[in-house]
Amino acid sequence: MAKKYYELTPNERLAFLNLNEHVKAELQANQSDNNAQIVENYMSDFRVPMGLLKDIIIDTHLVNVPMAIEEPSVIAAANNGAKLLNSGGGVAVKLPERTAMIGQILFYGVNFHTLHQFVTTHQEEIFDIAKRAKPSIYKRGGGLVTVNTRQISDDEMSVDFKIDTKDAMGANIVNTILEAEVSLFSEFDKHILGAILTNYAMAQLVTVIGNVTFEAIGGRDIAEKIVALNRFSKNDSYRAVTENKGLFNGIGAVVLATGNDWRAVEASGHAYASQDGHYRSLTHWTIVDEQLHGELTLPISVGTVGGVITAMNQAKNVLDIIHTKSADELRGIILAVGLAQNLAALKAIADGGIQRGHMRMQYRALAVQVGALPQEVPILVSKLTSLPQVDAARATEILMEMRR
Repeated sequence: MAKKYYELTPNERLAFLNLNEHVKAELQANQSDNNAQIVENYMSDFRVPMGLLKDIIIDTHLVNVPMAIEEPSVIAAANNGAKLLNSGGGVAVKLPERTAMIGQILFYGVNFHTLHQFVTTHQEEIFDIAKRAKPSIYKRGGGLVTVNTRQISDDEMSVDFKIDTKDAMGANIVNTILEAEVSLFSEFDKHILGAILTNYAMAQLVTVIGNVTFEAIGGRDIAEKIVALNRFSKNDSYRAVTENKGLFNGIGAVVLATGNDWRAVEASGHAYASQDGHYRSLTHWTIVDEQLHGELTLPISVGTVGGVITAMNQAKNVLDIIHTKSADELRGIILAVGLAQNLAALKAIADGGIQRGHMRMQYRALAVQVGALPQEVPILVSKLTSLPQVDAARATEILMEMRR
């Protein structure tokens, strides 16, 4: 009996695709026995460049932060933003007293008062079930923190479980507890839509704060332009989307490098940017005490142990570089990088345009694309930078001239 596709080995899956030998050999060269156990229908690894944000001051400590991203100029900009923030003493982090994930049991067609009364009178049983469902998290000091009933619409409501998952990403912990809790609500069986965690991490709101001297930013005029640009993005969704995308260039690169779920972090962030019904930028820049003052608050759900993080050596290596001691500490580091990224982008726009540094990094990628050797890349980039217009054909032509 023929094996199903998911039962094939990685090489058998590649053979099924009828690839040319060169492509197949490259894919085979990037295979990993470890990663083959992580995703379904595994064929090969897809590598993303990883660079370093060198020395950002966070809560008085110098931190080195690896960033995994394919977009040119992002890591350079993050380093630039970090230097600016360091000039004002670095970034300070504010965390809630206790961070937690939120899980939901979803109900429809039931009276809110009836459901709310049930939850209120069964609090002790709800907490007992949670402890029996996941005793290991209680041994680490975590577990169910609160349970509340929330009305969504006239006939839709959610019972929200706030669960401290400590340093784990926590999805499996939350879902295991929720599935155990469903049995208690048997009298509402016909009204239960499902039980699942939410990625809207409102119990994991973190704030970072940083200051930049006028001298470091290029003068008071530049600082005031940055404030005006930021204010514009509070009123214009077109500008807000672009500003937040740049913010998540930094945040997502660190989340990815640490083996966390960058899609969940970004989805939660965009929801938070729209919380008042209008999509706005997430950072806040003002002039305070004759300095440029920046703040960023974001719901951010990440972990430092368990799941894919523990399974992927790349993620463990990155966490070793950062020297982070907890998931809460990692949250602050990630947001600090986001604030630095946003600052660098706003300064570039306010101080003559973002293209100057950005295009130089793009030309490096173009040089590699047209076949430049490592030692040829800086020479070719220098030549391309002096031209008014550049494309792949022109880059190839200059490369051929260099080799004559």
